[in-house]
Amino acid sequence: MRHALLVTSVLIGLAACSNDTPPADPAPAVAPAAKTEGATSHAFSPEITAADYAEFTRVLASDELEGRGPGSPGETKTIEYLIQHYQRMGFEPGNNGSWIQTVPMVTTTTQQGASLTLNVAGQPHALEFGTQMVLGTRNGAPETVLKDSEVVFVGYGVNAPELGWNDYADLDVKGKTVVMFINDPGFHTGDESLFEGRRMTYYGRWTYKYEEAARQGAAAALIIHDDAGAAYPWAVVQNGWSGPQFDLPASEDPEPRLPMQGWLTAESAQLLIASTGKDLETLRREASTAGFKPFAMQASLSANFKSTVREGKSDNVVALLPGSARPDEAVIYMAHWDHLGRTFQATGDGIFNGAIDNATGVAGILELAEKFAKGPRPQRSLLFLTVTLEESGLLGSKYYVAHPTVPLNKTVGVINLDAMTVLGRTKDFVVVGKGSSELEDLVTPLLEAQGRSAFPEVEVQNGYYFRSDHFNFAKAGVPALYAKGGFDHVEKGAEYGKAQASRYTTEDYHKPSDQFDASWDLSGVVEDLVVLYGVGDALANAEQWPNWYPSSAFRSKRDAMMAAPTAPAAQ
Repeated sequence: MRHALLVTSVLIGLAACSNDTPPADPAPAVAPAAKTEGATSHAFSPEITAADYAEFTRVLASDELEGRGPGSPGETKTIEYLIQHYQRMGFEPGNNGSWIQTVPMVTTTTQQGASLTLNVAGQPHALEFGTQMVLGTRNGAPETVLKDSEVVFVGYGVNAPELGWNDYADLDVKGKTVVMFINDPGFHTGDESLFEGRRMTYYGRWTYKYEEAARQGAAAALIIHDDAGAAYPWAVVQNGWSGPQFDLPASEDPEPRLPMQGWLTAESAQLLIASTGKDLETLRREASTAGFKPFAMQASLSANFKSTVREGKSDNVVALLPGSARPDEAVIYMAHWDHLGRTFQATGDGIFNGAIDNATGVAGILELAEKFAKGPRPQRSLLFLTVTLEESGLLGSKYYVAHPTVPLNKTVGVINLDAMTVLGRTKDFVVVGKGSSELEDLVTPLLEAQGRSAFPEVEVQNGYYFRSDHFNFAKAGVPALYAKGGFDHVEKGAEYGKAQASRYTTEDYHKPSDQFDASWDLSGVVEDLVVLYGVGDALANAEQWPNWYPSSAFRSKRDAMMAAPTAPAAQ
């Protein structure tokens, strides 16, 4: 994922990997016999150091790991590397004697030749896959055919009864194609009175929009892309949907699934918008008005594509440092190890190394694990959870939350590291979704000791809090902190940081150019890790149970969870 600081405009949680070949089932992740390059050649310090952090990041982002694609040989090497280091540090397997938690997955790859034709006012318009649209399916069908499906505009595709908002009101969309804008109602018009103003809610996420369209019985759902509303350029969508799309099996995800889903470029969507007799801004304004009514466009859609569907598996890595006094209670540090794998192309190596996204986060929790491992042993247990399939919709963490190795009402809190800041020391520290939980209270004195302050993410409209793995814990009620360095550089100022963020978003995000750079200034990461270590240390050596703030939508779930009997851990 990416965020406000070095990755201000994008986050992740975006759709699946960009590996043009079907992934092979990984070898069983047990204690490895062979060692990944770099695993033991560096002398690691028990303290948090820039040199150690750089070494972890370098290896994780190396070509040898092939972009860390789930189900690929690169996954096997990544899992081996992580286990080797946890063993070296003295951790124990965290899943009932195993280092891994196997996550079942279904891999669906749209084959070449996918076609989509919009018939607008009697005129057919064939769109090209990748450059004008993307398509996929989640229902496991080897072939998807849709012929002359009526196209219906449903505004932002939101059904929020608690807010008195329903973009599907009085409309039967069964068998039809729904088209919608990305983000929340009010975003494009700047209406601060709708939803949470500029701050994106979960209703603005693309994942929610497909889920709701499926619940409504639609045959297909297409989201109209724009850079500002999505928080990333079309190239990110194109890369994400050009290869395998990963899902949990239907048995692990009971939500209904669409026969067809995809995106349209803003330019392609103009064909449909013209059929309404309105322009884009008028349509956005109407869709952002209370009482908006969906309507049929003067258009139909026909599509045909084949998919390669395979069942497979990928692994979370679970490492445990048992507590000295209350080992049944645990604090979780987490990061996602996966990225986009590789694609075979005529020029370049085609490896999506994912250095910032998210070798930097995994390196961070390894550094924290190293420091905790040196002792003294904390009173509560520490669980280091390195999850898979984040890039595919947060699936590895979703599976863990459904099958926790430590019961959720014994999980004190979660600290997530994703896409760390590598531009040097900053005056600010970004708490994504600031104002959410009492975990933030622990951050303040640690920052004061460094002469720094906490701020919310700059682009609250981009919904960063919903785009990384901590969100699955939050939805279940477990307090979760997602925080890192900002972009107000101590020496070069905020404009420098913003420029670096913009450059990363434009040039490197979800592209093969996201590579490790030995010239990175990691002094800021070291300061950030000291803060995040302090939060975990305070939680692990106290009896407090932080909760969500009273205004949080997640507080009621935490309260109910803590009042309920403890559920058994996963077996």
